[in-house]
This record gives sequence, C-alpha cells and structure tokens, in this order.
Amino acid sequence: MLKKNLALLFNWYFWLTPILFYLGWRIAVIYPSSLWIVVLAACILLIPSVYEATERRLSWLSVAIYVNLAVLIVSFYLFISLIASPWILSLLWLIMLWHLYRYLLFVKKFVAIKQNDYFIPIAFVSSLAASFFAAASLFGLQSFLTLSPWPLLVVFLVLLIINTEALAIIQGWQNKHNQIIWPLIAFFTAEITMMITLLPLNYLISGILSALAYYSVINFVRLYLENNLKRHKIRNYAWFTAVSLAIILLSARWL
Repeated sequence: MLKKNLALLFNWYFWLTPILFYLGWRIAVIYPSSLWIVVLAACILLIPSVYEATERRLSWLSVAIYVNLAVLIVSFYLFISLIASPWILSLLWLIMLWHLYRYLLFVKKFVAIKQNDYFIPIAFVSSLAASFFAAASLFGLQSFLTLSPWPLLVVFLVLLIINTEALAIIQGWQNKHNQIIWPLIAFFTAEITMMITLLPLNYLISGILSALAYYSVINFVRLYLENNLKRHKIRNYAWFTAVSLAIILLSARWL
C-alpha cells in the first residue's frame, strides 16, 4: 500500500514540476533578492521528477538527463531576469512549460521502449537553448551591470562543458576515445563568445551568434563521430552557418 501511494505521489509530482518552476519565478518577481534561492530550489525540485521519468533508475543516463534539464532551467531563469516586457515573459514561460512537459514525456518513452526518435532531438534543442540563454545572460549582465566579461566567461565555459558532456551521454557518443572532444567544443564556443563581446551588438543578437557557433561545431562533430563526413553534408552545414551569420549580422541593431 505504501509503495503504491509513493508511486502515485511521484506521478503527481512529475506533472506538477513545471508549474512549480513557474511559481518559483513568481516568488522571484515579488522578492528579487531570492532569485538565487529559487534557482537552487528549482535544481533540487527537478531531481524527483527526473527520477520518476527514468522509471526510478539511477544511471549515468539519468544523471545526464538531469544535468541537461538543470542547465536549461538555470540559464532560462537568468535570461528572463533581463526581460522587462510582461508579454514576452508570458510567451517565454508558455514555450518553456510546453517544452518541459514534452521533454519529460519523451524521457519516459525513451526509457520504457527506447524510442529515441523524439527524445534525442529534444535533448539537443535543450542544449542549444541553454547555450543561447546562458550566452545572452552573459552579454546582458555585462551590458546592464557593466560587469567584467572574464568571470562571466568562466561561468559560461563551465556551463558549456557540463552541458556538452550531458548531451554526449544522451546521444550515446561517450567513450574514452572521445573524452577530449567535449571540453574542446566548450572552449571553442567560449572563444567565439569572447570575440563577440568585443562587438557593439545587442545582447540578444550576441547570444544568437554564440548559440549558432555551438550548433555548428556540435553538428560537425556529430558527422565526424557517425563517420558521415560527406562533402555535400559539410557544404550544407557550412552554407547554413554562413547564411545564418550574414542574416543575423545584417539585421542586427548595432549600438
């Protein structure tokens, strides 16, 4: 009976977790000084939800899934703390809640029946979104609070390393021969981000450029690991990156 009640409690908690994140944000809006407490509480509250989604199994995969979501949530909280428009905030929260529910449901399917057609792409989207939110937060804090970029870049680099390691485990790319690749991806993206800090760009545009660099290098590495470095695929990714970069820079609002 107790086991059944605990299972029911975990199930209810699983569905309530995204709403709890939103309620935590409302507390941070009323008491801005509590933002870091809310962020820490969100990371703790995520543990039982991931535990339930992975069918109460402890493994490196469940840890990677937790890290993948935790980095996204932390960077999202930091990013929305820079947004002033209530309409944009509401839209961002609707998108985030929808994404969290889809993510957790696809985790359940992935663990239960190994259906990774949807989970693997959504995990990649989470990593990409986290890199954008983290980079945009870095540039926003630097602009609004006139902070030095170096401590922020160090924090950004640490988040990228953790984020990329988690993505590698989820994607099934993790083995001893590839260990050096993931820190290098993070260092490369952080290096690009450092160069972007020298440009007079809006913090949102700067975040998009940093995320574009992360997206490009991850996809080139994926082609390499899958032994799929064909000329037309490399050319397509290169063209996509170049055209996206040109569009972003030409449409950017220079300060």
